[in-house]
Amino acid sequence: MIKVLAIDVSGRHKEEGTFFRVYAGVILEIKADRIVHVEKIDVMIKEGKSQKLRDIVKEFKEFIDKMGYEFDYILCEKGEFFNLPNESVSAILKKDVIFPKTRGELEAINIAHHVSYSVRKLLMKRK
Repeated sequence: MIKVLAIDVSGRHKEEGTFFRVYAGVILEIKADRIVHVEKIDVMIKEGKSQKLRDIVKEFKEFIDKMGYEFDYILCEKGEFFNLPNESVSAILKKDVIFPKTRGELEAINIAHHVSYSVRKLLMKRK
């Protein structure tokens, strides 16, 4: 089994002049074909006027620090880092970054996506 940190970001589009991003992280144990155990789920909310690569990198690093380093690698979708190759993203974050390929990895990202999207939708209703 492998322990991974799956991260998804919802709200990467400008609304009313600002970006309202919800980061969702899930630390879980996976096998190639399935999820074995979900250990931790957390979110981080960020608002800003800018959404440049440096903003996303800074926020990702902050979120990884918040989640802790008890995992083998980070899973995220390629688009989270403006389609940079995973080797570049790994070098920037100083942690192995994998774009999901196996069923277990895809399911892990799917959980993170549902959390980020649902939390953002709930918070937007309150605004």
